[in-house]
Amino acid sequence: MSGWNIAAAQSGSRAGNITWNIEHHLAFIRQAAELNVDLLVFPELSLTGYELPLMAELAMAADAPRLQVFADAAQQYGMSICVGLPLKNQQDVMLSAATFLADGTRFAYSKRNLFGDERQIFSQGSPVPMFGQPQQNVVLAICADISVEQFARDAAQQGADLYATSVLVSEKGYEADCALLARWSETYQMAVLMANHAWPTGAYVSAGKSAFWSPDGQQVVRGGEGEQLIIARRRGSQWHGEVHALHATADR
Repeated sequence: MSGWNIAAAQSGSRAGNITWNIEHHLAFIRQAAELNVDLLVFPELSLTGYELPLMAELAMAADAPRLQVFADAAQQYGMSICVGLPLKNQQDVMLSAATFLADGTRFAYSKRNLFGDERQIFSQGSPVPMFGQPQQNVVLAICADISVEQFARDAAQQGADLYATSVLVSEKGYEADCALLARWSETYQMAVLMANHAWPTGAYVSAGKSAFWSPDGQQVVRGGEGEQLIIARRRGSQWHGEVHALHATADR
């Protein structure tokens, strides 16, 4: 089984400031490249913050020119990159994760299990095929998607090696969500990654503590507070974890 290095970017976002947030994402991407990361996953709505009143104004097309920097970085570093943002789909606004692959491919997954006020703003998404290559196949989920067992089961039945989740989870819901992710990992024998926010955003104070579970449901690594890269490395059939503070710190 080949080696594989995957990471959660536990990043902070400035409310509605896409230009600043893009540059901050690039700092994470550059450090991840130094650490030989193959797949980097950012939290839910990482490019805008979880600022629901701003979503209609900030939503962009999947081929928006300002996103080209992520396509370029994916190709430059040979890395798959998933960022969180609101996307326009004709008249609909979707709560999405845009993925940029090293070969120039890009696509988006949009949240299917919308939560609370999200239902007043966003349209429901639909499944997308997994991406990757043999023994490195990935299926995405966004935050409340993780509470739906059928989504995890579908990922496993497609042949996913990793269920990669972008979230915004506070301390109140953190342990319950971790228990779900550990359960899906063990039940469906696939690794699970959770990328959480580092800073408060919207009305929520994020718990941080992004994490990774191996396919037997065991937590391999858990981050702490603040901006970090939480990395899981597979060698053979064994997983090992690391936590790295972001080199380029920033004021909120």
